[in-house]
Amino acid sequence: MADTEQAVEVPEVEHDVEDDVPEVEHEGGELGDEEAPASTACDNLPGVAADTPSGGQPVIAKLLISNAAAGSVIGKGGQTIEQIQKNSGARVQLSRAGEFYPGTSERVLLLSGTLHSVLTSVFLMLEKLPKEPVMAMGRAAGKPREDAHAQVKMAVSRKLCGAVIGQKGATIRDFMADSGAVIRVQPLSELTPSDSERLISVSGGRDKVLRAVALILNTLSADDKFGSYMDLTLQLANTQGLIPAVRTSTARSVLAGAKATLLMALQDEDVGAVLGKKGQTLTQIQQNAKVTIKISDRNKMDPLTHEREVAISGSYAAIQLAAAMISEKLSQNKPRMSYASDGHDDELDENGHHGGHGHHHGYM
Repeated sequence: MADTEQAVEVPEVEHDVEDDVPEVEHEGGELGDEEAPASTACDNLPGVAADTPSGGQPVIAKLLISNAAAGSVIGKGGQTIEQIQKNSGARVQLSRAGEFYPGTSERVLLLSGTLHSVLTSVFLMLEKLPKEPVMAMGRAAGKPREDAHAQVKMAVSRKLCGAVIGQKGATIRDFMADSGAVIRVQPLSELTPSDSERLISVSGGRDKVLRAVALILNTLSADDKFGSYMDLTLQLANTQGLIPAVRTSTARSVLAGAKATLLMALQDEDVGAVLGKKGQTLTQIQQNAKVTIKISDRNKMDPLTHEREVAISGSYAAIQLAAAMISEKLSQNKPRMSYASDGHDDELDENGHHGGHGHHHGYM
């Protein structure tokens, strides 16, 4: 069943190919012959017309991998990750050493491109990783699955997970029957209200895993909310990195609870998107982020720039969250800027920092 709770999404830090992670030895030879497995995984995908080439739709896949596996993916001097990008046609971004997905000790690997290119990059990476027993999905340690030799763990917007699960779990059961892989979705009981994503773990033989990932990504790409989620995720990855700043600071930073006030300047024409109908959006942001927001009157607007002052007061972490939520509302209000809105205010995470609609004056 679709999860309708409000959530906050996660940005991440793009990784340059140089890294301080030791390269892990792996089985397998040179990269190559990568087209067949990805093409096979894309065969007869549900919802794809018979006369339409499978695997051509744009997708993103946010994977979680261990620090040791990251060393194998990077390779000596970054050679492996560059070769994977070249051979697959997908873009590969990796969070930096020591920067882990919240609640785990795993790094974030963001793949983007066509479905076929993303699956090819997954296949190439699985070929480079050591074959280890697969652990049961979840943030707590599970029991090894000795019968499975490959695993892909994906972070998916919790607003989109319902499409993968299906009514009463029908879709995910179909996916497991089709692929032969084991698919597990992180229970809602493990999430907090601020978690914007759920983890989906796919395990089994390599080809079975590829087929299951193809089915999942194909289904996600057909959802009306996926395009805006994908665009926002890529924008955040390119501008702010792969690890969620808000949740990282909340968990680790000594500044997280410090009181502060952030002054922003918003165009007068954008204020309406922040206020919402009868002030409902502004109230929602204040309640969810636990901040106080004051917007200057129109008669105090700068006559040259037509900007109005917005003051956000609260804890340091709460202010970051509120600013991200404001940025999301502005982006939804102006789809021409970077990504389209389909009218669902809560379909995206609220960590979408400034898309050029407002300016920070700074903290007080």
